[in-house]
Amino acid sequence: MAVPTLTPSSTTSAVRLPETGSITSAQTVANYPLGVYADSTTSVYDASFISGAVDQVNYTYRKLGGDVLDIELTQKNIFAAYEESVLEYSYILNIHQAKNSLGSALGGPTGSFDQDGQLSGSEVLSDLGLRLPRFNYGYAKMVGDRTSIETGIGGISPIYSASIDLTTGQQDYDLDNIIRTTEIAATATITALSKTAGEVNTRTLTIYDAESNSVQFTIDNTTDTSTATIIGFSNANSNATQFATNIAAAINAAKTAGTLNISATSSDAVVTLTMSTPGTSGNSVTDIAVTDSAVTITSQFAGGENQYFGPDLRNHANNRIMVRRVYFKTPHSMWRFYGYYGGLNSVGNMSTYGMFADDSTFEVVPPWQNKMQAMAYEDAIYTRNSHYSYEIKNNNLRIYPRPTLGSPSKMYVEFSVEVGAFDTVSGSLDNAARTGINNMNTLPFTNLPYKKINAIGKQWIRRFALSLTKEMLGQVRGKFATIPIPGESVNLNASDLLAQAKEEQEKLREELKTVLDEMTYQKLAEQEATMAKSVSETFQTIPNFIFTG
Repeated sequence: MAVPTLTPSSTTSAVRLPETGSITSAQTVANYPLGVYADSTTSVYDASFISGAVDQVNYTYRKLGGDVLDIELTQKNIFAAYEESVLEYSYILNIHQAKNSLGSALGGPTGSFDQDGQLSGSEVLSDLGLRLPRFNYGYAKMVGDRTSIETGIGGISPIYSASIDLTTGQQDYDLDNIIRTTEIAATATITALSKTAGEVNTRTLTIYDAESNSVQFTIDNTTDTSTATIIGFSNANSNATQFATNIAAAINAAKTAGTLNISATSSDAVVTLTMSTPGTSGNSVTDIAVTDSAVTITSQFAGGENQYFGPDLRNHANNRIMVRRVYFKTPHSMWRFYGYYGGLNSVGNMSTYGMFADDSTFEVVPPWQNKMQAMAYEDAIYTRNSHYSYEIKNNNLRIYPRPTLGSPSKMYVEFSVEVGAFDTVSGSLDNAARTGINNMNTLPFTNLPYKKINAIGKQWIRRFALSLTKEMLGQVRGKFATIPIPGESVNLNASDLLAQAKEEQEKLREELKTVLDEMTYQKLAEQEATMAKSVSETFQTIPNFIFTG
């Protein structure tokens, strides 16, 4: 039987990697899985990346013997491997830099990132991964700040202050009521009079608030509807109670309209006006003006009180309050140290300031010594002679002894608010840090710019891209274990390629990580310390020559 003559339609693979890459193909963003570096609209686009991807095609063709045996891959596969290699290098370098800078960056501003890991809409934070961070003790400083608060020597968390008006005979004072309740607003009252329509028509009532707003209300006997500028009267003829109701309705309409920050209520013929601004600032407004006797001003604004001056802490109603100090103020007592004829360089006797006096009335002392003695005397009075102490029971501050007519009129409480680890508190200087950098994920690090990768990095990228290419080629050839040919079969090397690719990738990652771990800022500092010690020990062996002049 005659051997048949085979005439294949092609003597080359249908899919075959070309010897050189095409710059046109490399410039096509669709030829990359992500297109991070090839897309000209991104911040990390770089024409040199395109050239690098083209060169990688020829590098792969030569390393895998494409001129001997076809490589069943396309340029797109090489471009994908090259892009992934650059991103992998960027990933490992960013982790390394995160180890170096996270401690000092804690609490700093973070950013928003797009699908490629690039910052979106924030040029201020760009390229932070390439900057040398300023060492600032980071979390250790936060620990120190908190320790300073607890020991009473500083810190950045706010310390608030409130005053307590002491009442003779009252020993307990509700701290929660003083600190967290709404401040008392100033109030005023006017009394509506029983008038006829003819007596009040077109008369005006002008009211002012603490924010310098004012509204002139006109009494109109043609309507019973009150508005933000009109007081209806048609239904209040000779009816003071209805007149008061209409006045209150007009004032509340002005508050709703935003032209007056005062609310009003009525009871019988009396209208009570309440400032929207709490505290004593409302007391300064004393102008309620009327054109005639349509109403009587019973009282101008007064009664606004405020024992606690500080941020509104009602949002922290469930937080614990830590009392730091309770104290009262008296006139300074150092004047008693110097006495009636006292002064610098003069001395008193044991009867005027006790053990703080000098030993001899004949001794002339320097001014600084007098000052130190006076300060010690003042401190002794403050510490030993206050005669008051306190304890806290069930949110009540109990003063010992019970206040009397001779007691101080006010006592002051310094306190802080205990908040959760992730909460913010009014007035705190580190509120912004709560929403800033807290771990590696919020560091504003983006993909490394291709142009900032040096020769060391570029060679690692080529080698890693080649191992990724071997993995893809192994996956392709693994579709068929053997290819039958007339009288024989060809075994493909898919398993060998996959094994080599896995081993090479692991080695390349480990190589880069090992080198970077030896170059952390901490390791560099240790190396410099060791070098300095070695140099010092070397110099100790060198004899010092005697200088002869």
